[in-house]
Amino acid sequence: MKKKLFLFMVLMLGLIISCGEKKDTIGDGGGEKEVVLRFSWWGGDSRHKATLDAIKLFEEKNPGIKIKAEYSGWDGHFEKVSTQVTGNTAPDIMQIDWNWLYIFSKNGDGFYNFNDLKEDFDLSNYDENVLSYTTINGKVPAIPVGMNGRVFYYNKSLYEKAGLPVPATADELISSTKILKEKFGNDTYALDISTTDSGVLFFLKYYVEQKFGKSLIDSDNKMGITKEELTEAIQFYKKLVDEGVVLSSKDNAGAGNVPGEQNPLWISGKVGGVYEWNSAISKYQDTLSEGNELIIGDMLTGIGPNKSAFVKVNMALAINKNTKHPKEAAKFLNFLLSDPEAVKILGLSRGIPSNKKAIETLDQEGLLKGIVPEGLEKALAFAASKSSPFIEDERIRKIGMMYTQKVDYNELTPEQAGEQMYAELEKVIAQISK
Repeated sequence: MKKKLFLFMVLMLGLIISCGEKKDTIGDGGGEKEVVLRFSWWGGDSRHKATLDAIKLFEEKNPGIKIKAEYSGWDGHFEKVSTQVTGNTAPDIMQIDWNWLYIFSKNGDGFYNFNDLKEDFDLSNYDENVLSYTTINGKVPAIPVGMNGRVFYYNKSLYEKAGLPVPATADELISSTKILKEKFGNDTYALDISTTDSGVLFFLKYYVEQKFGKSLIDSDNKMGITKEELTEAIQFYKKLVDEGVVLSSKDNAGAGNVPGEQNPLWISGKVGGVYEWNSAISKYQDTLSEGNELIIGDMLTGIGPNKSAFVKVNMALAINKNTKHPKEAAKFLNFLLSDPEAVKILGLSRGIPSNKKAIETLDQEGLLKGIVPEGLEKALAFAASKSSPFIEDERIRKIGMMYTQKVDYNELTPEQAGEQMYAELEKVIAQISK
């Protein structure tokens, strides 16, 4: 009797333990263990909010998966991701810049290959030409979110108050500056062409392509211009700084080296315009004070006879090759980029999407209107030849920033800067190409 009672108690104890255990599976109806995926991205407040709202919707529809958001501004994001990738602490899912593929996935094997995730991610939603931007050696280590163009946007209200038309040529831009300063003070500028991460590098690219019909870095990933042509572009930039047409790095330092949309001069409406990516213009619109209207302008001409707009893949989304949950990561990205509800939430926070379903959804909702999509149309119509991804390499960006500052602080003449910058660019491009 005692033996039977003992056996009964053992069986009951085992049953209690087994009932308390959670299965280590998910997705087959019996799984209870929650999958947590880390997702990192950069952007402004509007992108952060939209992405967080889309994540919440995904979690509601997929109760077995949680997304841990890791987001920040652009500054320092590359360094952060680079440290994580090399230290094997990278998130499961990463928003990356186009050129980072050629740093972290030079042979196409640095991230998870989406060709191996076709059951969970629909590649047919992308045109082959768009997908070619993120295809390396037949592998697809990242998905292109959309195309992006650098465009001229203007504070229409400021020009109207001054009785001026929005400038369409370089001469009009320069001539409007004197009137703006007379009416609103010397701390008023016609345009902001610099950035806090690359100086005036992209404007120099714009100048040489329009003036000489050549890329700053050509399709063979070599310098596409001469030292003299680069020097001329820097001389033109220095003229704009000396005449107070554009903000210099010295001016930006006086404002605390904050991103352009956070500069008090921009917020208060004392900067006439900005040369910025169409996908990023919403943050400028969000911070501009009441009574100021932001519009898209024409591509600035009068420099030369050639088209010179900078068009590229705006950003890409990649999955960590070491993730323990590739299928769930692919499922999340497919939802984020294709699901109609998620697409509506995200809107144009990451620019005009490349995903066919997303484009269809946004078009039906009437969201493919306004300064973001119109900006891309302007850029595409004035686009130069396909750019080398090296133009956005962090080392190239730092060269642009360094020589912008040296010229702005009169540490170098434009002629000295042109010679030294050219040599630095050649050296770094050779290193990247190895």
